[in-house]
Amino acid sequence: MRQQLEQILVYGTLAFLLGCHLGLGKIIPLWAAVSLGAVFSLLLIGACCKDWESKILAVLAVGVFFCCGAAIGSGAMRQAQLEIGSFTSQQVLVYGTAEPGSVKNRPEGTSLVLVCNAVQAESVAADTKDSLNTTAAPTNRTATAVAGKVRVFIKNVQLADKLVGQLALRGTLKPLTNFANPGGWDGELWNELQGLQGRMSVSGSEVYLSGGSPGISDRIAGLANNLRQQLRSTVPGQAGAVLAGMTLGGYDGISAETRDAFARVGLAHLLAVSGTHIALLTGFLLLVLRRRNRYTLLVVAAILLFYAALCGFKPPVLRALCMSLALFAAGSADRLPQRSNIFCGVVLLLLCYQPRWLWDVGFQLSFVTTAGLLYFYPVLSGVCARYMPVAAAEVLAVSLTAQLAALPFLVHYFHQLSLAGLAANLFLVPLLEIAVLLTLAGFALLPLLGLGKLLFVLAGTLLLPLLKLIGWLAGWSWATITIGSWPYLCSAIYYLLLLLVLGNSDWDDFSNKERRLLIACCCFTLVGIGVYDKVRPQPLTVHFIDVGQGDAALVITPQRQTLLIDSGGLRGDYDTGRRIILPYLRYLGIRSLDVMLLSHGHHDHAGGAAAVSQNLTIGKIILPQEQPAADVQALLRNTKAQVEHAQTGSNYSLGNTELQIVSAPVSSSTAGDANESSLIVRVASAGGSIVFTGDATEDEELLAAGQIQPSQVLKVSHHGSDHSSCMPFLTAVRPQIAVISVGAGNSYGHPGSAVLQRLAEVGSQVWRTDLGGAIKITFDGGTVKCYSYRYQKEYF
Repeated sequence: MRQQLEQILVYGTLAFLLGCHLGLGKIIPLWAAVSLGAVFSLLLIGACCKDWESKILAVLAVGVFFCCGAAIGSGAMRQAQLEIGSFTSQQVLVYGTAEPGSVKNRPEGTSLVLVCNAVQAESVAADTKDSLNTTAAPTNRTATAVAGKVRVFIKNVQLADKLVGQLALRGTLKPLTNFANPGGWDGELWNELQGLQGRMSVSGSEVYLSGGSPGISDRIAGLANNLRQQLRSTVPGQAGAVLAGMTLGGYDGISAETRDAFARVGLAHLLAVSGTHIALLTGFLLLVLRRRNRYTLLVVAAILLFYAALCGFKPPVLRALCMSLALFAAGSADRLPQRSNIFCGVVLLLLCYQPRWLWDVGFQLSFVTTAGLLYFYPVLSGVCARYMPVAAAEVLAVSLTAQLAALPFLVHYFHQLSLAGLAANLFLVPLLEIAVLLTLAGFALLPLLGLGKLLFVLAGTLLLPLLKLIGWLAGWSWATITIGSWPYLCSAIYYLLLLLVLGNSDWDDFSNKERRLLIACCCFTLVGIGVYDKVRPQPLTVHFIDVGQGDAALVITPQRQTLLIDSGGLRGDYDTGRRIILPYLRYLGIRSLDVMLLSHGHHDHAGGAAAVSQNLTIGKIILPQEQPAADVQALLRNTKAQVEHAQTGSNYSLGNTELQIVSAPVSSSTAGDANESSLIVRVASAGGSIVFTGDATEDEELLAAGQIQPSQVLKVSHHGSDHSSCMPFLTAVRPQIAVISVGAGNSYGHPGSAVLQRLAEVGSQVWRTDLGGAIKITFDGGTVKCYSYRYQKEYF
């Protein structure tokens, strides 16, 4: 009976997770979840009273768990208060408090996240008698209560030490802008999980301070920032930034190259505070305190709570903290069923507290990793112990278990696996964790300035060669393998296979013959799905990647050859190649490019090219006839590909698909990045054709109009500028579909109304990346099909 209850709890927890997911996705409404839960509960009560079979009772109990999860998930999506996002695009006066840990001084000003509690529209706010220079927050008697958060940037002033207590800010509430591409970071989901609903950019005179005293959370966040600054000043460079991230959280100062290197060798989880650090600190404290009694556990619990508060109570930290405290409370919970019950209970409690954490990547990875350690580690450690010393076997088994358990999630989010991860986790993780412990000890002994800073220096000295070794490992081509997107069916089969191979015998309902047969079927199905994906018919496909105010398009031919045309580029240190294009290519399973073509050297077309060339093998690079701009020079320094300059009328073969250079003017500009040198190219196969225009001017289009052939799809020139896409050129191309690659809310006013009018006159259907995100177009069976990633993700 006890074993059955334990199984019900495990299956019930899984059912709760599924129900919560469906509720968060608004697939099951709250009324349906509550009604169905009531039915299951009544049936369960009746079944208990009438002593029905245990299997029926188990099914009904699991059904109750499912309905509870669905009710909690759907209830989390209901807003009891008016959202601040409903005032988007209005001039408002917003009241709230700074989120602890979010206030940071930048060279250009101060950034923070404002937790809003009230708002006034401009017509109301203008009636206040307070001038803009006052230091007291205006009264909010006429304000409307709201919920949600706003990302705020205060220009040209550093106010990190003054933004405490109640704040008020006057300005225009703007919508958040996010890229919508498969494979990359989901900014829209992240904002939803964090409760962010808008952004504001204001001057210092538009900020009202209440002058209140900081609360406990503000004081703890201030202490964390002070510790981070002390560490960064003692250990400069990447070593200090990495140590700060590993011990206190955040990625401030950690370069994109360092993050990529850690990801390629399977150590990305160590760059931020995670359950690993909580477990490490717990073990170290128990080792130092030696005797495990009631008082020892209270001291450990207090230290862990304080450390979790310093880290901001992030989901993986809170999960590990709750798990550690629950294990302490359980006393001698040595048996797997007891630890399993504790784990399931913690997961249920955390999701009841904050259901949206279910969609948090860190929460998901920590959940599957811990579950793997609970259920699969005993078997793996026993196998490893047969061939090596016990200590080494345990370390190897932990690393293997964590990677095997998290593999489907790693493929789903990152689309690649680290082949160097096993060795890195085996040999580098212990050294990195020693550096973490030295840093934490330095924080504790910081009042003794000499000793605390000495420990910081020791940690930095240990970390420096490790960073070089990680960078060296990441540079090898075998360090990672690109997998591409993985259907959910493959993940389900994989976990079934893992349970059959490594599952505990207490949960085994199959004979050895049945187990072997199921293992064979799972392996055959996984291999069959992989083979079919490689041999299935591939129509001519073009992906217009959402890179904001820029251009980037990927063409995949029916023979699966690949052509990347332009690579985007944004202002500042945001690398579109590293953060948008490479994840997109990995999502599609692309490990190399046959051709890269840059229409011209403007940063919004060539800014991501260097990063792409550093990470992928490129067969040929085609450049315009102009002096190379800075981005093109960076590309040439980082590639071994064959480089050619385009010539008007030349053709390049990609299997049965042709790349035709319609126009390749010679630039007269000495700067080497003029629109006048922009290439106009046409990609054509038996299935259809597409014309790419870069930033071609009206003069270039007029010269090309006499020699270009009609095409089904046109990439509109210069992001829809009124000074391009002239009527003679549009009449010559006669596109059925016109794609405009443009950034949301750009300052140029693109696309222009005149261009949209001309496209309507030639009968073109307009698709825009600012509205639809990435655009996918396929030429299948003589028909052209178009999909938007923002609204039709299932087709990508």
